[in-house]
Amino acid sequence: YTSDTDQFTQEIRLSGVSKGGAEWTAGFFYFDEDRGSTSTIRDFETVQRPDTIGDLDTESWAVFGQAAMPLGDQFRVIGGLRYTDDEKDLSVQASPLPIDPVNVQDDQVSWDFSGIFSVSDKLRFYGRIASGFRAPTIQGRDIAFFGAPSTARSEEIVSVEAGIKATLADDRLRLNGSIYRYRIDDMQFSAIGGAGNLIQLVNADKGNGTGLDVDLEWLVAGGFSATAGVSYNHTELDDPNLRIAPCGSGLCTISDPLDANGNVIVDGNSFPQAPEFLANLILKYAHDFGSDDQLFVTIDYAHLGDTSFFLYESQEFNNDSAFELGLRAGVSFNEGSWELAVFGRNI
Repeated sequence: YTSDTDQFTQEIRLSGVSKGGAEWTAGFFYFDEDRGSTSTIRDFETVQRPDTIGDLDTESWAVFGQAAMPLGDQFRVIGGLRYTDDEKDLSVQASPLPIDPVNVQDDQVSWDFSGIFSVSDKLRFYGRIASGFRAPTIQGRDIAFFGAPSTARSEEIVSVEAGIKATLADDRLRLNGSIYRYRIDDMQFSAIGGAGNLIQLVNADKGNGTGLDVDLEWLVAGGFSATAGVSYNHTELDDPNLRIAPCGSGLCTISDPLDANGNVIVDGNSFPQAPEFLANLILKYAHDFGSDDQLFVTIDYAHLGDTSFFLYESQEFNNDSAFELGLRAGVSFNEGSWELAVFGRNI
């Protein structure tokens, strides 16, 4: 349990518009957190282990700026830059094994550049290229289980995206679509497994992703409306040297190849918890009665494609696609100020 947490965060922004119509924003961000925790663990024979008491301190600050400038009546460009400094310190006052202090720190420059082309007030195309990073991380959970803390280096991403935003059918249909591709260097993951079933942070050399998504909102007619979305997201680990210990029980059926030490070769696998296919659909019927009251019925559907839970693939730790259907019906009064409804989830 967390025994004590103190957090302070602040962001200051200054923004304005130049005489030429350029909009700009500049600012400073600061975050500081001191988090203390105590873990009390009993094993299956109810024998109490020594408490683990530690503190994780995080300090992060950044300066940033962004500007958007029109180039003619139809084209607009946007650029941004950010410098971030992040540092974390883990100190352990008591634990089953002596643990030295752990420190991770990094500073990075992130940027983005995008352009928007407006064919009309109902049709726009856009493109964007950007970079970003996730700060280094410390995982201290395993200290309470006679394991050492683990760390992960910063991960850096470069992404490219292009898309369309349109309003059609006399403003009754809104359609958005995009395609994208990204590469992440030193991608951070949690590796779950080993003889002690520990949770260790690891860095994969690279992670690649490609995808597309489309969503729409449609006011059909006669009180009927529909909202729908679909996306395809292909992810792939790119690290021939990365090895992950399989489940500690030995009872899982690994689908990936193993090396001579019995560890799993995960090169080419998808990211954990990253289904390739996602879809959702919401159908709604609304009937107005009185001046400000409404009767409504809503059906919603969500679909999740095949998903692997861990870095390694096995017959047990995956989801072979799933869907959920929901229903909601009710009445709202006074322009939605209050409503009475019945609903069912996963019907």
